[in-house]
This record gives sequence, C-alpha cells and structure tokens, in this order.
Amino acid sequence: MRGLSKALRIFLALAAYLVLVKLILTLLPGIFRSPAQAKVFEWPFLALWTALGGLGVFLSERTRFAPPWEAGDARRRLLEPAVWGIALGILAVATDAATGWSQAVAAKMGLPSIHIPFPASVIVYPGGAIIVEIIYRLFPVPVLLWLLTRLGPLRAKENTIFWTLAVLTSFLEPLGDLGLRSLGFGLATTAAVFAQDYALNFLQAATFRKRGFLAAIVVRVAFYVVWHILPSLALSLGISR
Repeated sequence: MRGLSKALRIFLALAAYLVLVKLILTLLPGIFRSPAQAKVFEWPFLALWTALGGLGVFLSERTRFAPPWEAGDARRRLLEPAVWGIALGILAVATDAATGWSQAVAAKMGLPSIHIPFPASVIVYPGGAIIVEIIYRLFPVPVLLWLLTRLGPLRAKENTIFWTLAVLTSFLEPLGDLGLRSLGFGLATTAAVFAQDYALNFLQAATFRKRGFLAAIVVRVAFYVVWHILPSLALSLGISR
C-alpha cells in the first residue's frame, strides 16, 4: 500500500471494515429486517462497492475534492460533521414521533420495527453508511464530474458541474419516501420526510466536496446513531419509540 495515496489507503481501511462486518454477520444470521439489507453485504457486492468506491476516490483526487484527512483537523473532519448528523437524526426522530410513519412502513413489511436489532445495529449501520456513500456520491459524482470536465466547453466549469450533480444526485435516496403516500400519509408528512432525506444527502455531497469523503460518511454514521442505533437499543430494553 506504500504507493497508494492517503485517500485510497483511508478508503481501503473502510472497505476492510465492511469485510469485518460481513465476517461478524456470519455469526449472527437473520438479523436483517429485509433481504435487500442482507444482500448488500454479500461478497460479490462487497467487491463491487470496493471497486466503485476506489475508482471514485481515485477520480475525486483529480477533480479537486478535499482530501479525507489532514493532520490537526479533527474538528472539521469529525466533530462538526457528527454534530450535523446528530441534529438531522434528532429532527428525523421528532418527525417520526409526530407522524408514526416508520411503524407504518414496518407493519407493511410485516416487521416489528425498521431498525436492525441491538447490538448488531452498532456494527451494521456504520457499514451501511459506507455503502450508501459509495452508491449515491463517492462513485457517481466524481466519475460524472471527471467525464463532463473532459469535454472542451465544460473544462472551466468544474465547480458549477459539481453543484449541479450534488443537487440532482441528492434526490436519489429521498425518492423512496414518495411511497408514504401509498400508506395513507398526507402530503405534509411525505414532504417533511422527503425534505429531511434530501437535506441529509445534499449536506453529505457538500461535505464530500469541502471536507472529503470521510467527513461525509461521519455525517451519515452520526445520523444513523440517532435514527437507528439508539432506537434499536431502546427496543432491546423494552422501550418503544
């Protein structure tokens, strides 16, 4: 690994964490709430995420994304992104408490909860945060940015192209929230959940650009701590949200 950049070494450490999660999960069968959750941790998909994410990191270094780590910058790379993620997590929990939308989704799926049980949630959700970042940002945004800025008329518009991609790709995950309408939820609830998911994704895109992909993942992990992990702990203690 000596010949690899720091960014690629950090990414490979994150990929190694995914492998560790997979190995631990072999001892905890049946913990996922849906087949789709389990599938993303299968070996072929872990290889795919590693390849896609590695390519994204490689091209991000060539399209002026911030490096994922700089000495003495833990506040910008870790603390502040974690605070943003926690704040969005608190907002999501408050919205869910007011509307009950997550319980409706769980009931439709025939599940007691959308949350993976504790203590497996502690290792699974950080892994999920890495995979989500690869799928929605770390691969598509730098790849598209690199391809588009190779075109003559767009070479000088890298920053404009990035923000356009950030706006558009941030819609990908929230589109699934539109299914709340089919469960009988009104426009206000659907719009609130959609807007919060969009804000999370756009914040991660902006953080990726300005503070590197590690900080963007920290935002999602902190969000998952509040939105998934703490509720899973409460459920294990017999405390329902």
